[in-house]
Amino acid sequence: MHQNSRIEQVEEIIRRNSDMVYRLAFSMVKMQQDAEDVCQEVWMQYIRKMPTFESSEHEKAWFIRVTVNLC
Repeated sequence: MHQNSRIEQVEEIIRRNSDMVYRLAFSMVKMQQDAEDVCQEVWMQYIRKMPTFESSEHEKAWFIRVTVNLC
């Protein structure tokens, strides 16, 4: 896969899940700065692992599980 297309794919996945990840993190940690820190760590884990998702439900479940674990 061409690097630019992979970067665009990663950006799209982050964009698609960022609101959900932030809301979930904030509901658990109750502080904006802490929720932002959790989000940053979620994105770093995603970039480090680069998992492939079988479906949009699998993608969403992965981000939920990682967010909950980090909280």
